[in-house]
Amino acid sequence: MKSCYKFLLMFVFILMSTTTIFATENSYKLVKELTYKNTTKKQLPRNATIEVMIGTKDTVQYQKDGDIVINPAPDELKRDEYGNVYAYYNMEGFGPGNEFNIKIERTFDLETFDREISVRTNSEVNDDNEIYLEPQLRIESDEPEIIAKAKELTYELSSDYKKARAIFEFVNTELYYTTSEQYANKGAAAALKNKKGVCEEFATLYVALCRAIDIPARAVEGYMFELVKETDEDDNEIEYYKLTNHLWSEIYLEEHGWVPVETCFSYEEDGKRVPYDDAFCKIESIEYIATGLYNYEKANRAYTGYLDEIEFSETLTKISNDETEERHEFSDITENYAWSKDAIDNLYMFEIVKGYTDEEFGPEKNISRIEFMTMLSRTLKQMGYYAEEGGLVYYHMDYDQNHWSKKEYDYLMRCYQAIEPSDTVSMGYYTLAGVFGSSLQMDKPITREEVVALMDCFLKSKGVGTSFSDIENSSFKESIIKANENGLINVYPDGTFTLVDNVVPDIFIIALF
Repeated sequence: MKSCYKFLLMFVFILMSTTTIFATENSYKLVKELTYKNTTKKQLPRNATIEVMIGTKDTVQYQKDGDIVINPAPDELKRDEYGNVYAYYNMEGFGPGNEFNIKIERTFDLETFDREISVRTNSEVNDDNEIYLEPQLRIESDEPEIIAKAKELTYELSSDYKKARAIFEFVNTELYYTTSEQYANKGAAAALKNKKGVCEEFATLYVALCRAIDIPARAVEGYMFELVKETDEDDNEIEYYKLTNHLWSEIYLEEHGWVPVETCFSYEEDGKRVPYDDAFCKIESIEYIATGLYNYEKANRAYTGYLDEIEFSETLTKISNDETEERHEFSDITENYAWSKDAIDNLYMFEIVKGYTDEEFGPEKNISRIEFMTMLSRTLKQMGYYAEEGGLVYYHMDYDQNHWSKKEYDYLMRCYQAIEPSDTVSMGYYTLAGVFGSSLQMDKPITREEVVALMDCFLKSKGVGTSFSDIENSSFKESIIKANENGLINVYPDGTFTLVDNVVPDIFIIALF
């Protein structure tokens, strides 16, 4: 199936790795390793694939995420509607008996969450969180029984905070934890009926009840961990972190954003269950690791076509200061460009950009047309953007097919062709011709107009763009407005886009990306 993400989302993987963790007392590294084996006596067929959930980054307020590194690099990265990223590998032709190893590392700092929130606080619905009002598999917020229960619990309460609190008290005190297969991992509707289950039932029921009364709510997927100390057979003391899969809830409140709600842990006074106050809109200890958002429709890992998963492991370690990795340093990225350093580091790491030398990035040097086309192509490919397989490619008369950029040029042309296929076999030509004319002049400095025009077809029009005062006669007026709507460019203080002296230095592209 042809998939077309809007352009900004195609940078998700790169932007998942834009923060370097400098070790603190609460810095950790989570490593996931998987091994798959071709158990047949033949090379694997076309339908042999592996898909592994990478998750999300910067999802919760009590976790500062650093790098996410995947080895080997996936053939494609996919993203579900909740923002979870999945690494996809095509295993066609993989030899009999061979093993394939995947390693995923992510670093992060953990914090507690304890903020004063007024009982008069209401929730807030916006473009980013309105999806968390909708029912989903195992969060059946449209079920009549769930709607009725939510209304019963919140009747005559004056604020969303109070309503969310009432729902919390019900779930926290009325559900009983059990790992019985009869009740565990069945979702919200089953939890309301049975009043039993594991963390999935506690979290999904809470989320479903909140959504039923229009409070944005979501379930966060991840782990709880504890430091375990044991003695081995030689009486040596060993210690390690024990990881337990866990699911908890969050609600969206005005001025506070997503705040945690832990419904799963019970508390008793005088032998009677009472609400666990320190678990509502709080996290009192650093034992939660968020990796993604709950989506039961997508498996965390899946493999098809005669593959077997023969090994799976997850380990957590603490990061010390001497383990912090050094990043590549360009000597000309001075204090004036400090704002761009993380982006440059990661674009460099994923080979989207390269320095003019090992030490020189050249932030003030103009980017040529072919250099930008190459960067755009590499980004599209890194993100697994759909290209017309086997599609023919048009070459301008002045394009040197022996040029170092040919591989990226070909891929970009096939991406354009996939978006606008033509019976006359456009091969990407019409997009380039509409921007540059019949002559590519690939070494000519590219302009800001040309940059946004080349990206136009990867952007979605939102109808909320700024009215620039100097673009009325520009051939690329619509592309400029669309880029502004998508947050790629902003208006200058004087209200202009600035068409004069409009060539693009390297540092502008970093700002754009």
